[in-house]
Amino acid sequence: MAKGGRKQNRRHYKVERLKCRELIDRMLADGYIYEDIMEAVAEAGERISKSSIQRYHASFEQVAERITKTREQMKVLIDAVRDQPGTDLAEAANQVMMQGLLTRIATAGDEFDALPLDKVGRLVASLERSAVAREKLKLQYDQGVSAAVGRIMDELRTVLADMPETLAVLAAKLETIRTELTAG
Repeated sequence: MAKGGRKQNRRHYKVERLKCRELIDRMLADGYIYEDIMEAVAEAGERISKSSIQRYHASFEQVAERITKTREQMKVLIDAVRDQPGTDLAEAANQVMMQGLLTRIATAGDEFDALPLDKVGRLVASLERSAVAREKLKLQYDQGVSAAVGRIMDELRTVLADMPETLAVLAAKLETIRTELTAG
């Protein structure tokens, strides 16, 4: 809630109501100056002030910067996941969410009072539940793999009782496979 008990709404820019918004977005992205954009809007049969374009452009740049930053973070995380087979994409996404949440809290400044703490608390709890569920699933998977390897070894011992060398080779291979499947 904002000061005075009013709910904060997102900003609405005059540019968003114009039919030629895509033209403005393209021109901003291409680096045109505000006066040129004003002229192009006038040629399209609409009017807008330089200050309206400036306010919209500031928000436009913030969104673009956030998207770029998020892409860079995801690229780093995906590279890390690729290098560490035990890490899954859900865990990486969870880390991005938690980092974003912590950044928002750290940079809130005067807005901290307006942060809906109940929602922040629920989000943190949800992220933690997700992490616990992943760990539980990983533990169940590891236990299942170990049980399967144990049953296969029991069968091999019975079938290959008179071939100890073959049993030793297969047992070593099974152990290698179990280790690979449960690593991480």
